[in-house]
Amino acid sequence: MADTIREQIVKAIVAKLDAPGKPAATTVNRTRRRAVEPSELPMISVYDVREEVESATESRRSLLADRTLRVRVKCRAVGDDSAVDPLYSWAVKALKTDQSLGGLAVGLTEESTDWDTDDAGDADYSVSATDFLVRFTTSKQNPESKT
Repeated sequence: MADTIREQIVKAIVAKLDAPGKPAATTVNRTRRRAVEPSELPMISVYDVREEVESATESRRSLLADRTLRVRVKCRAVGDDSAVDPLYSWAVKALKTDQSLGGLAVGLTEESTDWDTDDAGDADYSVSATDFLVRFTTSKQNPESKT
C-alpha cells in the first residue's frame, strides 16, 4: 500500500529539515512526545496535528478534496530562547524554499510559533513550536491519489 499524500508531505518536510546546511549536530525526527535528554539536543521534531477537509468545488459531485494539514515543527536546544533561534530560522528557510514540497502541496504557510522551556527533572532547554499549514488536494475516495 502506498503512502497517503499527507504522509508523503510529512516525510518531505522531515527530509528538507534533515538536509545539508542544518545547524551543526541537529537531529531531526518524527517523534511527537518522548523524554528528551539534553545530550540529544539540538533537535527538531516534526508531526502532523490536524487535517481539515473541504470539497474542491461547490458541486457535491466533485471527486477532489481540498485539504489543509497543520504540521508542527518543534525545535529544542540547551539554553535560553536565543539557543533555539537558529533551529527556528533553519526550519522556516528550509520549508519556504519550495512551498510545493516537490509538487505535493498547493502551498505552505507559517502560521504561528510558541516559545517555552522544558525544565522537567534536570533538563534545562528552550523550545519553539511552529505550526505550518500545508494546503493540498487529493481524491475524495483515495487519500493516496491527487486526482
